[in-house]
Amino acid sequence: MNFAKRILMVAGAGTLAGILAITIAPQTAHGFVAALVQISNTAAAPAITLDVSRTASQNVQLYCGQVCLQILPDGTYGANYIVPAGSSLVITTVQINTTGSNDVSLYQVNSSGQSRRAGGNFAAGGSFQFQYPSGIVLSSGSNLFMYAALSPPFEAFLSGYLVSN
Repeated sequence: MNFAKRILMVAGAGTLAGILAITIAPQTAHGFVAALVQISNTAAAPAITLDVSRTASQNVQLYCGQVCLQILPDGTYGANYIVPAGSSLVITTVQINTTGSNDVSLYQVNSSGQSRRAGGNFAAGGSFQFQYPSGIVLSSGSNLFMYAALSPPFEAFLSGYLVSN
């Protein structure tokens, strides 16, 4: 009887140890995985922690009559906008306001000359907005202007953000 009691005690202790091991093991496994996946944010290898398009300092708004001028934070216009060196401009929204039917095109000028980026034929006056979720990318040094084939006035507003090359 003592022998059977000892066997049952050993079996009970083994079962209890197994249950205890099962409840402890996931925490150990999580600790082991956490030790393997560590991100260090150094100047040599920075970790991206914020979407660039969400930072106000990288946002760019342009007003285009014919040339495109940057709308500055105080609401005034800067000089003819040229994409800064070391950056690319990603345009995400284009709004065109026209008073009559018109062909309006966006041109990009860089060291290789003039190239047409986008155009539209507007049958009547109004406000037209185009969204580009992935963006239209313009390289550094690019100079932008709008062109209208006919005389009715138009204006365009371009919104986007700068990214590093």
